[in-house]
Amino acid sequence: MLKFLKPSLLKIVVALVLFLGLTWLWGLKNMFIMDASFHGVPLTYFTVWGPCQVGQNCSEFNNVNFALDIVFWYLVSAFGVELIQRWRRKP
Repeated sequence: MLKFLKPSLLKIVVALVLFLGLTWLWGLKNMFIMDASFHGVPLTYFTVWGPCQVGQNCSEFNNVNFALDIVFWYLVSAFGVELIQRWRRKP
């Protein structure tokens, strides 16, 4: 039933490209709109804001959201790769 979740190099590469690419694009969009930068789609796992005084911490990292983002994009890539492979196999 859940055979499509079995890891393969293609699924992992697609998941990493989606995770890194969309996170970068989302962070880039937010950086030009406001004085803060949010990284992570669909869950924000890293936030940076400013201006920051010397000695202050103006960033925040969330381990749970980071792990959930990686799992989410792996599931999306596994489902997408499976759909494309089924579509190619049909006569």
